[in-house]
Formats: sequence, C-alpha cells, structure tokens
Amino acid sequence: MSIIGNKISERRKAKGLTQEELAELSKVNLRTIQRIENDENEPRGKTLILICEVLDINVEDLLNIKNETNYTANNLIYGYTLATKGTRFLANLIETLIFSVIIFIPYTLYTLSSLEEFHNIDSNPIGIQFAAIFGLIVGAIFYPIFTGNLGHRIFGLKVISSETGKDFNKASGGAIRELLKGVFSFFIIPIIWILWDEKNQNLYDKLTKTVVVDKNSKV
Repeated sequence: MSIIGNKISERRKAKGLTQEELAELSKVNLRTIQRIENDENEPRGKTLILICEVLDINVEDLLNIKNETNYTANNLIYGYTLATKGTRFLANLIETLIFSVIIFIPYTLYTLSSLEEFHNIDSNPIGIQFAAIFGLIVGAIFYPIFTGNLGHRIFGLKVISSETGKDFNKASGGAIRELLKGVFSFFIIPIIWILWDEKNQNLYDKLTKTVVVDKNSKV
C-alpha cells in the first residue's frame, strides 16, 4: 500500500469509519476510496483535500511524509534525481582545477619565490588549516548564490536537506559543509565513502544531513 493510501486507511479505522461512511462524508465515490486504500490509485487535488478534511489530516504533512520516503530504484529523493558518483567526482575535479589555477598555483609560486619561504623550506602553504579556512569562505559565498559550490553550479547540481528536502542555501550551513569537505579530503575519506554509499553521498553529506541532486530533475 502506498504511503498516502496507508495513512488514509489507518486514520479512517482510528476514527471508526467504514469505507462507505468515509465516501459519504467526503462526497468521494466509494470505488475511489477502495482503489486508494488498495494502492490502485493515488488521490490528488480536490479528492485528496475532501478525504483529508473528513479524517482531520493535514494535506501538506501527508505529502511531506510521502516525499520523505520517496527514495526509489530510480534514485529519487524529494522529487529530485540524486547526483551520480561520476558527476559528483567530475564536479569536484573541475572545481579543484579552477581554484588551483586562480588561487593555489599563484599562491604557491609566490611563497616559493619569497626569501622568507626559501629559508623555511618545510613550510606548507596549502595545509589542512588553509583548506578549512578556504572551505569556510567558499561555502559562505557560493551556497546562498548557487545552493552549492562552484562545481555543483557548473554541472547543474544543488544541495538540499536530507531531512526536509529544502534548498541548502544558508551561508552558515554552506561554510560548515565545505569546511568538512576540505578537511576530510586530506584523509581521502570522501572518496572512499561515496564508492559504497547507496545515495552517492560523502561523509560530510551525512554529517550535515544533506544530499546532492540534479536541480533540473524535479518531478
């Protein structure tokens, strides 16, 4: 039985109503009620509203319950298609190359040519602390604009909450997510984790309760 059909059936029985009584009170055809509860049909629009009014069910809450369990063999979550492992890898690779050209390579060349760095050969300008700070800045800037990072933007992806399905577009949330991404990358944890995760998510996705989806795949 579908989530909606199951919820309607449970609430009807809890109220002590028969299918005939629900049909009469809601002005919905009895056969329609039977088809809904037998998972032969899914109520929409006015039909769903009429049934929910009689059973005291909030329509929006019912649809949210459906969305929260809408992970299927087609890799759907909250109506979006999950980003594939390959696409996520390419998005991360391209983003890294862009930032390397714009920031990391010039910065490294500058520090290596500095007399001070020449006398401190063990210095590593691109260390874990730099990655953490850079992640904070990137996340705070790009997430409110792109609902994700630069790589997501280029490949038509976005980050959403795994709990609500809403866009993950707060500066604070983006900063924390990119910070974790930068730190974990030094230990190759994200690369290993994503290979076996059924939703193609990394460890920092799990910790921030996010998923990466194709933003143009909403159904």
